[in-house]
Amino acid sequence: MNRESAPMVEFDTVGEYIGVLRLHNGRDNLVDHAVFLDLPELKQWLHRNSFKGLIITGNGRNFSKGANVERIRAYKDCPKVLEKELNEGKKILSCIEDLRLITVAAIEGACFGAGLEIALSCNYRLAAESALLSFPEVTLGLLPGFGGTIRLPKLIGQRAAKKLILSGDMITGQEALRLGLVDETTGKKEAFSKAVELIEGLANRCSARQMEYFDHMMDQSGADCLPMYENESRYFAELLKTMDI
Repeated sequence: MNRESAPMVEFDTVGEYIGVLRLHNGRDNLVDHAVFLDLPELKQWLHRNSFKGLIITGNGRNFSKGANVERIRAYKDCPKVLEKELNEGKKILSCIEDLRLITVAAIEGACFGAGLEIALSCNYRLAAESALLSFPEVTLGLLPGFGGTIRLPKLIGQRAAKKLILSGDMITGQEALRLGLVDETTGKKEAFSKAVELIEGLANRCSARQMEYFDHMMDQSGADCLPMYENESRYFAELLKTMDI
C-alpha cells in the first residue's frame, strides 16, 4: 500500500488498480468540515493513477459517526457561511458520484449523518451485518444537509427515505440491506475485503473500451431515448469488431 495523508482523509491504494479514501479523524472519524478533503488534490491523485475502482472506508472501528456537532453549533450566528461550505463539500461528493470508476463504500461500525451521505455518493455500499446506520439530524432539529435528502429517496424510494430521515432511527446492516440502502452485508471486519473482491470481479470482466462505452451510456441517462438507443447500437457494433470469435 502507498499512503498519503490529507485533513480527515488518507489516500491509500490496494494493489495496482484500486484506490482507497480512508476517513481518518479520531476514534469516530467525525466530519469536522464539509470540505473534508482537497478536491484538486483528489483529482490529481486519481489522474496520476490508473485506478479501476475506488473504496471509501473509515479508519478503525467506525466508518464515520457523522458531522462534528460542536463545529455545527459554531455556525449558528453565521448560517450563510455554513451554507457556502456545504455547497463546496457537495462538489466533492458529486465528483465521486460522477467518477468513471467502480466506487464502493465499505462500512463497519457506525455510519451516521454526513458519513452516510458520503457513502451514498458511491455506486455500491457493503456493510457488516453488525454495522449501524442512521440519519440522526432530526434529533438536533435539523435535516441531512450533505445530499442525503436527494440521494436517499432516489436509492430506496420516498416512503422509506422519509421514515428513516424523520425518525432518526438507527438500523443494522441487515435492515439496510432489506431497504436497499446497502447492496450486500458481510461478517465483521470483512466489508473492505469484500469491496476489493467486488471491484476486481467487475473490472476484470470488462475491457477498458467496454467500460468507456458503458460510462457514455450512463452519462446520457434521462436524455431523449431515440439517440440513446442509436448510440447503444453503435457501441454494440463497435465492440463486435473486437470479439474473439
